[in-house]
Amino acid sequence: MLFNVAQLLRQEVGARRRYDLEPEAPVHAGRVELIRVPEGILVRCEADVLLEAQCSRCLAAFAYPAHISFEEVYVQQVDLIHGHRMPEPDDPESFRIEMDNTIDIREAVRQYSETVADMRPLCRPDCPGLCPTCGTDLSIAHCQCERGPIDPRWAALIGLKRMTNG
Repeated sequence: MLFNVAQLLRQEVGARRRYDLEPEAPVHAGRVELIRVPEGILVRCEADVLLEAQCSRCLAAFAYPAHISFEEVYVQQVDLIHGHRMPEPDDPESFRIEMDNTIDIREAVRQYSETVADMRPLCRPDCPGLCPTCGTDLSIAHCQCERGPIDPRWAALIGLKRMTNG
């Protein structure tokens, strides 16, 4: 996800290049368009990513697909034609074209992947999670723990059920 933009920086505003992204974690597939703008290079990216997560119920590690889309301007640090250093951008957090005239979009992909990540990821929609008493993963095994405090109004019925089931 590294692009040499030296030739593109020498072209006039509006010049563009398109690339297909090679699979590289977390990107599964995608396209990038680089467009020459007065500040540097505008990067437009559409990518399918595979996000690593931990299930919020059973804590199992798993991966799930997501789609990211972003546009970011990478600010030029050196004027290639005159060879002098460009003024610092107003935004200190802006993405920058490296001194060797390359753009690395891995950080942008990481940031945008975090914005589409689930807040409470689930390994599967019906994941039962962990037993709150003993910690058994209920999707793998069942435990004999009581499920929460018993409502005293149902205590007799639960006792009857235990007697009939053994």
